[in-house]
Order: sequence, then structure tokens, then C-alpha cells
Amino acid sequence: MPKVSIVLPVYNGERFLEQSLDSILNQTFSDWELVIVNDCSKDKTPKIADQYAQKDGRIRVIHNKVNKKLPASLNVGFAQTTGEYLTWTSDDNIAKTNWLDTLVKYLDEHPNADMVSASMERINEDGSIFDLPPAKDDRKVIDLAYRCNVGAAFMYRRSIADIVGEYDTNTFCAEDYDYWCRIALAGELHYLADNIYSYRINSASLTATQQPRILQKKSDIQKKYRTAFIDKFNMGYIKRAILSYLSVERKWSPMFIVFDTYKFILRQATNILLFWNTTLRKRVFQSLTIKL
Repeated sequence: MPKVSIVLPVYNGERFLEQSLDSILNQTFSDWELVIVNDCSKDKTPKIADQYAQKDGRIRVIHNKVNKKLPASLNVGFAQTTGEYLTWTSDDNIAKTNWLDTLVKYLDEHPNADMVSASMERINEDGSIFDLPPAKDDRKVIDLAYRCNVGAAFMYRRSIADIVGEYDTNTFCAEDYDYWCRIALAGELHYLADNIYSYRINSASLTATQQPRILQKKSDIQKKYRTAFIDKFNMGYIKRAILSYLSVERKWSPMFIVFDTYKFILRQATNILLFWNTTLRKRVFQSLTIKL
């Protein structure tokens, strides 16, 4: 039984698949299994996947008989795994050599964490880096209520997966966001600032080609779990207002008018109260102004 199980769902991924697989083979942590789920690819993906399985016994390939899409392919792959810790990656992304080592070490040292999300850099199609993560990680679990802040470098325990169940096939294009929300609500999600993964901006990816559908699915997920986040994190009136403000398209919601008016009045009131002392005003305004 391997410590870590990795699933790699792929559809027509011949362009970058070898780079992704090589990055897994180059991991400093070696106690893993990889299940590649070929979702009826029409290019050289099946051949590449089978070649890697032949040269490394830790790799297996499942060839779907019909195109199942990403969430169903993840379910197919994870159903064939046995590891204590679970993760998945994409055919066009590259894992740094310490990807697994960092995540496994964190979960081993933090038994209360059901899932951990690390930082990642973004690369172009040619592999050049164009966006680095901030040195300080200020992500918070509560922010999942209105945006997906997990990223592509993550690992979670099989025990929490047994609780939340499979990926929801009805959330195709936002299945990861839905799953992270479920884990955050059922257990504990932690964050790491370590940059251990390269996320490729690929013009042929689902992220690039399915934006309208992704936005709609994310909006549906926010509405679905809104009450659960409010209850778990004991959100007061102000936090609930902020959640409503950030979870919707501003142009369609009257909430932004009320909220912008509130911010304007609050800031002006601060200035009026402190107008008599310029030095004090600047000092207090810089330290106490509420930034929303």
C-alpha cells in the first residue's frame, strides 16, 4: 500500500503529458502510485500513458470506454487507489521535485489537518514563469465561501474523502471548487506558502475554453454552500454582507450600492471626527481605516 495516491485525468494531452509525468517520476518522495485515466483521447495520449506504465510499476492506466469528463474520471481513478493521502494533477502542469515531500510532511506533522493547499507559480505554454505567488500566504478558509483559493497544489486524507464522497459530476468545470468547499465544511483545510508547483496557462485547457460555464458553476456552488459557511464560521451581519457582496456579479446586485455607500459614509465620518488634528488624523486613519 503506497503512502500517496495520485490521479491524472487526461483528454488529448499529448502536447505536455510527458513533461507532467516526468515531473512525477522526479519526485524526491517515492512512495506513491499514479493512476492515469485516459478519457477517450484521440491523439497520442494513450500510447504515451501506456509507455510510462510499462517502464514504472507504480503507474497504471485506465482507458475509459466512453468520454466521462473530468469529475467522473477522477472518481474512476480514485476508486482504484489505496493510498493514505490523495492528490491529483493535470497533463499540462509540472510538479516541482518537492511537491509530494512537502505535502506529505505537512499532513504527517499536522494530524488535525484534513487537507493542505500549497502555493504555485504560473507558467506560459513555453514553460516560462510569468507570475510568482506572494511570499506571505494570507489565504483563509472562510474565503472559500466566495472564491476558490486552493490552487492546483494540494493533498488530502483518504479519511476525509470517505466522509465527503465522490466528486460531483454535475459540477463539471468547477468540480474542484465544490470538493474543496465540502472538505472545508466537513473538516480542516490548511494553507502553505511553499511554491511547489507550476500551473500552465494553456489556451486549450478547460480554464481557457469554458470560462462562461466555469463562472456559472462557481456561482451555483457559492449559493449552495453559503448558509453552511455562515453557520460553521459564525458569520455576523457584516461578514454576511461582505459574503453577499463578493459572491455575486456586482452589476446584477443592488447590494453593491448599499455596501459602497456604507464604505463612503464610514470613511468620511472618520475624516470629519479627526479633521481638527492633521497629524492625529493621518496616524489614526492609516491604522484604523476599515479596508473592505
